[in-house]
Amino acid sequence: MIRLITTSRLHQLAEAAEQARTDAGAADAHTVRLVQEHTEQVRALSGLVESAESDAAMLRDDFVRSETALKQATSKTGALRAELEEARRAAAVPMALLLFEGAPYSVHGSVQAAKDHAATLGANPVGWSHGTVPGTTLTGWAVMPFHRNGGGS
Repeated sequence: MIRLITTSRLHQLAEAAEQARTDAGAADAHTVRLVQEHTEQVRALSGLVESAESDAAMLRDDFVRSETALKQATSKTGALRAELEEARRAAAVPMALLLFEGAPYSVHGSVQAAKDHAATLGANPVGWSHGTVPGTTLTGWAVMPFHRNGGGS
């Protein structure tokens, strides 16, 4: 098949080809700009990712330190709670002031300990009086119970 092309048709084709080349060059330039922008965005995002990973690592370390400190504080709190409970139990047991002839002689951890000590000094183990009866004249040994720090009932 033979086709005849006129000069005007040839000019139209040449102009169309030239326009296509111009459009391709513009598209190529636009593509290059888009690739550059994309590359810059990727670099910026990579920097943000690295920064976030660094922050996350620091936060993990802080979390581990905080968790360790919390465990230590919890353990110490438990020990202090046990110590406080022991002190409360000890405060509930009355101590005793041992009196001889109405005058203070010694202080003991319990009434029984005061009586036992007095017995080693020759006190009669029976017939004790309490030194808390007002208006009485004390003779011999007596014991006066009291609570630590004013606690107890």
